[in-house]
Amino acid sequence: MIKINLLPKKPVRAAFRYDIYLFFFIVVLNLLIIASFYFFNYRGASNYKAKIAAAKKEIASLDPIYQQYLSMEREMKEIRRRIQAMNGLKEGRALAARTLYDLSSHVRESLWLTSFKKTENRFELEGRSVENEAISSLTESLSKVPYMRGVELKSVQETTEQGVVLKKFVIQGNISL
Repeated sequence: MIKINLLPKKPVRAAFRYDIYLFFFIVVLNLLIIASFYFFNYRGASNYKAKIAAAKKEIASLDPIYQQYLSMEREMKEIRRRIQAMNGLKEGRALAARTLYDLSSHVRESLWLTSFKKTENRFELEGRSVENEAISSLTESLSKVPYMRGVELKSVQETTEQGVVLKKFVIQGNISL
């Protein structure tokens, strides 16, 4: 038997060689494209890292100024607190003096005040009296004072001190200027 090969051998090798060259060319081209993407991304990332480092350096250079700002804020808060305390003392001083003056002008001879307690806007007045009329007169006169509101007699109890029968009383109300 005779074998006849009608296909030429050289063109097949040339086509195969062409395919191999094309394959390597595409591989090299892909590697170049990947390398260029990597290079541009690496360069962009390094630029951003440099910007971040510069920003951190600038922040570090501004840190003493920021610390100075924070200390000024603390001092300003302390000054505001002191001013508010002084204003509160001024208000309390005027109210306390006025209250003591009005209490002394409304107290009769048969009545003694033992304590006066003021908490925020409330006050409590304790005392002793020989007669009930003096207690009711004090309560009525205090209710007419413009900065005392809601004045009411809370309790009256009879007590004996050194052989004398006295009425112990408590008056409560609101007080504010």
